[in-house]
Amino acid sequence: MEELQIPDKFKRGFEQLVSIDTTTIEKLIDALKQVSPSLLIEDLASEVASKVQVLTEEEIINIIQALISLYNFRDYSGTSIEKLIQGISQAVQEDEELPYISEEEKQEFEKRLAIFLEFDGVLSVTAKAIDVVRDHERIFTGSRILTDMRPIFGSDLETSPTSVAIIHMLKIEYLDLEGKHEFFVALDSMDVEQLRQQLDRADRKAKAIGLMLNKANISYLNYPNVE
Repeated sequence: MEELQIPDKFKRGFEQLVSIDTTTIEKLIDALKQVSPSLLIEDLASEVASKVQVLTEEEIINIIQALISLYNFRDYSGTSIEKLIQGISQAVQEDEELPYISEEEKQEFEKRLAIFLEFDGVLSVTAKAIDVVRDHERIFTGSRILTDMRPIFGSDLETSPTSVAIIHMLKIEYLDLEGKHEFFVALDSMDVEQLRQQLDRADRKAKAIGLMLNKANISYLNYPNVE
């Protein structure tokens, strides 16, 4: 396996996995065994933090993101857990932006990683669920509707506008392999109503599917406030 390099956004999580004490690690593992998978890491971290108490939500988010990155890398690369642990621990030890860790700390870090990676629980399911939801050519990241008035003039441009047209500009933000993008679509009042009906219909269909799965006793993940 090629030498691993740790992306900046995961460094804080791995640093915490090295530095926090054994008792806290045990509390974290116990908490993860008690919570359910979630599509939102922030919600999962909040639930875990309420049980661990000695770690902040931000610290737990960092740790979860770092561990999920390992689950994803393992699934995509087919690397064995043993080789992955060796590779990431070596990368942590050699990263100049991370605090120095001794050989003893490195061995303890590897033991901790083994526990998390061999624990096929909430983090593994969460990692796979997030991957499935986001496995598309383009991913919606945000939207905004800007509303403005456009004056309509008569033949005499020296006089006031005869009327005003109301226009909505829908901004869609999305992500693909090339990065972040956005585009704008003009809407009138009929377009807004049609869009609202389509969104309401999608919501009703999602709820119907959820009811069907509940009756079949099949668990499923969804975002908060969507039943």
